[in-house]
Amino acid sequence: MKFFKNINKLSGLKATILTNQSAFGFARKYHFQTYAEIFDLKTIFLPEHGLFAELQDQVSGDELKYLFGNMQIINLYGKEESSLVPPRENLTNVDVVIIDIKDVGSRYYTFLTTAYYILSEISRLKKETGKAPIFLVIDSPNPIGRKVEGSPLQKEFESFVGVPSVLHRHGLTPGELLSYYNETFHLKVDVVVVPVGVFHPKSVSSFEWIPPSPNIPTQNTCLVYPGMCLLEGTNLSEGRGTTKPFETFGAPYLLGDAKEELDKRMASHQPGLFYLRNLRFLPTFHKYAGTICEGYQLMVVKPKQFHSLYFTLFFLKQLKELFPNEFEYLKGVYEFRSDRPAIELLAGDTVLLDYLNSNVSDSDLKEYLNQSESRWIKAIKPFRY
Repeated sequence: MKFFKNINKLSGLKATILTNQSAFGFARKYHFQTYAEIFDLKTIFLPEHGLFAELQDQVSGDELKYLFGNMQIINLYGKEESSLVPPRENLTNVDVVIIDIKDVGSRYYTFLTTAYYILSEISRLKKETGKAPIFLVIDSPNPIGRKVEGSPLQKEFESFVGVPSVLHRHGLTPGELLSYYNETFHLKVDVVVVPVGVFHPKSVSSFEWIPPSPNIPTQNTCLVYPGMCLLEGTNLSEGRGTTKPFETFGAPYLLGDAKEELDKRMASHQPGLFYLRNLRFLPTFHKYAGTICEGYQLMVVKPKQFHSLYFTLFFLKQLKELFPNEFEYLKGVYEFRSDRPAIELLAGDTVLLDYLNSNVSDSDLKEYLNQSESRWIKAIKPFRY
């Protein structure tokens, strides 16, 4: 991994940047404003949700309009899957592509997948022409630290919410994960990382948290997201349309004796690490908008030990057993894919899917996750700093 701390030495170079409102704080400015004073900044690439996290999930940014001098604004989350890949002409006429955007520590989160697609396109450009811009990553801390969870995404489940081989909770910074991609997939791009602390502080207090997207309002959201994002593939509300998305969840049908049995089963899972607060909530948009849902708030009391992915897998398995006529996995288009249901793209692993179908025991699942996590920690060791 190459490091570079003084980007002023690159002053005047032609540059393009992938960024959004999460890159803020240095000199109390949005970072792209600072870079515009250093580089000849030509283009801003926008990820999903827009520059200021204006848009909900899976909403095209094609209609967004901004005006920042002569800079070109290019949306990399449009109505078609082809929009995810940056236009070649915006990479051929620049010296450096800057990546300054925060991640939340989970492989589903699309910002670093967008960065990976840019990295891959630069790799193709280099192979075809022998020339390519520097890929400069302004690193930022992982908001949920170094802990890892899950299993590697299998190739057949690759999508915009899953790059092959990466765990559900990867434990890496953006610079480390993108360096991993460059090395593992033999992209041979000149990746340079500006370490944490130069532009982004090494740690951020909860009072300084900037939501990188509309439904990651707090750092606590990041903690539960590696598991709770699976709810996107179900007919449960994952709490969009509430003030605590991914921490608040449920559905109108969670009632009766089956709900009481569900409460009992969840109380015995990962005891002492979390508790569930029973509640009712009314989503203002998204699933069940305007309909009272019965559900929970997930209250994590020991975050260093709590395993969000195992929690959600266990919860979904119980739902399928206790509410066989009401609980469903969603079908249809999800992040531009229609050939597989969302739960398969999110779980990304046949063993986990077999567990959800009651074909793998709890003990076997825990052993499988432990082994997968141990292998991942070894694989990523060269990329951590």
